[in-house]
Amino acid sequence: MNIIELTEHIENVVLKSDLVKTASVLKNEYAIPKSTDLQKAINEKKDEGRVLKIGILGRVKAGKSSLLNALVFDGQDVLPKAATPMTAALTVLQYGEETKANVEFFTQEDIDDIKQDAIRYENKLKNVKSIEYDKLLKLKQKKSDFKHTKEDEEELQRKALDIAVRELKKDDKLSSSHEQYQKIKSASVSVEKLSELQSITADNLTELNKQLLDFVGANGKYMPFTKSVTLTIKQESLKDIQIIDTPGVNDPVSSREERTKELLKYCDVVLMVSPAGQFLSSEDLDLMDRITSKEGIKEVYLVASQVDNQLYGSEKESGNGVLNKVLDVIEMKLTNQQREVFEQLKSQYPEISNTFDKLIENRVVASSGICYSMMKGFENQNLWDDNMQKVWENLNLHYKDFFDDKDTAILSLKKLANIELIKKIIDEVRSKKNAILAKSKEDFIKVKQKALFDYKSALEDDIKAQISRVMNTDIGDIKQKKVSIEQVKGRATDSANEVYFDLVEQLELDIKDKLNNKLNGFFTKSKEDINSSEGTESESWTTKEGGFFGFFKDTVSHSRTFTTVKAGFIRISLEDLTNKLESNVFDEAKKHMVNWRKTVYSELVGTLRKEAGDDMLDIMLISKTMRSILSSVNYPEISYENKFPQALKKSGTLKEREAEEFIEEVNNYISSLKSSVKRDIKDYVNSLVATLKIKNIGESIFSKYAKEIEQLQSDIENKELSLSRLNYVLKQLENIHA
Repeated sequence: MNIIELTEHIENVVLKSDLVKTASVLKNEYAIPKSTDLQKAINEKKDEGRVLKIGILGRVKAGKSSLLNALVFDGQDVLPKAATPMTAALTVLQYGEETKANVEFFTQEDIDDIKQDAIRYENKLKNVKSIEYDKLLKLKQKKSDFKHTKEDEEELQRKALDIAVRELKKDDKLSSSHEQYQKIKSASVSVEKLSELQSITADNLTELNKQLLDFVGANGKYMPFTKSVTLTIKQESLKDIQIIDTPGVNDPVSSREERTKELLKYCDVVLMVSPAGQFLSSEDLDLMDRITSKEGIKEVYLVASQVDNQLYGSEKESGNGVLNKVLDVIEMKLTNQQREVFEQLKSQYPEISNTFDKLIENRVVASSGICYSMMKGFENQNLWDDNMQKVWENLNLHYKDFFDDKDTAILSLKKLANIELIKKIIDEVRSKKNAILAKSKEDFIKVKQKALFDYKSALEDDIKAQISRVMNTDIGDIKQKKVSIEQVKGRATDSANEVYFDLVEQLELDIKDKLNNKLNGFFTKSKEDINSSEGTESESWTTKEGGFFGFFKDTVSHSRTFTTVKAGFIRISLEDLTNKLESNVFDEAKKHMVNWRKTVYSELVGTLRKEAGDDMLDIMLISKTMRSILSSVNYPEISYENKFPQALKKSGTLKEREAEEFIEEVNNYISSLKSSVKRDIKDYVNSLVATLKIKNIGESIFSKYAKEIEQLQSDIENKELSLSRLNYVLKQLENIHA
């Protein structure tokens, strides 16, 4: 039986049973496509005359567009950079005799889905705002001088809305869909006429770029409706290959995410782009798992992008301020991290260890697409965007000797870009095209076949667990459990709630301390940087003074001392502080919550066993119920946004009054920033505690547990029919062989 027949057989069994919900979860876990999609992918991989498909994968804002502009368009910004998940279009690049683009727009069904998510956003916003308003009002009512004026009401409503908006920003799918639908509604575009805009032709890349901005630019007229763009270009570097630039992981638009997953099946080679500053995140590793163990792609290359952001701080010190040495330090640090991660993955997935062996052996390719664009446009620095200007300013401030003349600067930018090495990788895979294509088909079928049997085994295990419970559970025991549960439910619920609320209160104290300690550590480091950048300078001079009738004047010496400050260094330190606050404080919160949930699970199971006893409870069902409830809680996250003030965007050594005013601005900014983040932490903790305390955990556990017991009782009371049904489905699955 071939792989298509296997898939069809399993599909038929699932459709004729009550396994559809379970199968849906497991299909996503094992990346099992529909049989028709699988057949399409295999047919394409069998096409010996096809081009080599190279996928560019990574998170939104990982630097994929900058890298592609450097690789394919010699540094020109032909592909607009995605600012958010919403503006990240799926792009396919291929060779053709004329320069053109074909645009695929969202269907009406897609737009309806986006609308539904936008409505869910509005409803959730309304509910969260109402909860936050009530909390704010109660806090205000506790004050002795409580009054409730019209201004007070407006202020409370505004604050509640601000908190609710921050809360919902954590849900990328809902917030992006809401933003997108607002743009769709406000766009003066007829959806019916979009089909007339599907084909774009241009005389050159510059003209094509201008037209593309309407479709994939952040403020493009048709951007809210664009699902994907296929660019056909007469570019030698695209001969025999096709490059697929994906929107990034966790796409908020489900149909576009499905299209990305679909295209992954057709890729033969993957270039994984991960920012050097957040190298190999959990999202990257999830994606790596999918493309290797579930899609069978063995030709994987890793690029650490945006390396220009990592040239400062401890890395600079380790490399003694020598650019080449600093870059070497960064690459080795990332390489060691890469080797450690893939050694672990190798032990988890021994069947594809060869894929990881190559990644373990290879040194990380560190790159900067923006440095390549700066190198190519060096003669026209007046055309550089703000980001380029900022990068240039930082490089000159910290590595002046490497950028003080044109030739040296161009060589240094080229070194940082490292595009030639990536081009070499693409040339190498192009030269091995036939071998890669043959192996790609073989690996794809092999990994999909294994995934199918793993998926089938998981379905069988679920059915066997159901059969065991129906066979081995006595109906009298179930009925007695139901009666006993009612007897102990009140006491057990109260005990569970008491333990749970104690844990929530302890969490409130612990997490507030941890986050504030983390915050203080950041500000201490920043203060040290500022103090080291302040200094004084002295100057001396002489004048002729006194004398007899203006003659025989005395020479008088003068001196003074004044304040100096290295503004550029302080600016970089503060920008680094500002940029790192959210991610680091959030990471600390996330780690703490993971451990807290484990504690809650352990404590509550222990409490229920103590109150009700193992004889009255089905511990397996209770455990399953508990995990389901704890995972369903919508935990808030740290949300922090801050705009860096224009007054601090200075560089060079400032002196005298200008230095003093700058230091005053710096101190004001730090004070304001610290207060702002402390307030955000306080809001987060208050929101977290309020969310958790709303949950009547004891009632939730017993309510859900009762439903599980009811279903089990129904199956036992109809044991013969239930077992017959379950065994029939199990037999059907077990009879499916290769």
